[in-house]
Amino acid sequence: MKKSGGHKAKIINRLMKILGNILFTLFMIIMIGLIFITAQSRFTGMEPSLFSHRLYIVDSGSMSPTINIDSMIVVKELAPQQIKEGDIITYYGSNNSVKVTHRVMEVQGQGQSFITKGDANETNDPMPLEGQRVIGKVVFTIPFIGMMFRFLSTIQGIISLALVGAIWLIAPKIFTKRVKHSGRKSQTVELNDPH
Repeated sequence: MKKSGGHKAKIINRLMKILGNILFTLFMIIMIGLIFITAQSRFTGMEPSLFSHRLYIVDSGSMSPTINIDSMIVVKELAPQQIKEGDIITYYGSNNSVKVTHRVMEVQGQGQSFITKGDANETNDPMPLEGQRVIGKVVFTIPFIGMMFRFLSTIQGIISLALVGAIWLIAPKIFTKRVKHSGRKSQTVELNDPH
């Protein structure tokens, strides 16, 4: 009976180890991808883009509670004609350095212009949005990751990520050695115990 219990424990430990490795690998891929995108935009001076999708960090609460401050949004690049009423879109503000994310309340002239509004605002935006200023439609939102993303784009953040990766790789090995070592000690005590 003890053997079957020990066998189950070994299987569970293996599955947990595999799951941990998969999660860690996914985490590292995401973080490395984010760092790569940030570095690419800094060196080229262009906006972060990957497979016609752009990443932005939300700095304003105008779309709360749908999209909160410090959320990361994934924006799929679309032509103005592809935008529909109710879509949440990102577009260039009064100048190209400002990006705004609001909901489309009305499509005018098959995408020539739009009436937009922030979910947290009581009234529509004062001026119609020209279709040529549209970047695309928000297709995915990741809450709170903006703080982490900002931190990871700094030198301290990159060093921290490297340290976390090293600890994640080294800690299980140290823990396994200690467990094996304590297991050997308990077996030795049992063998020497006259009772």
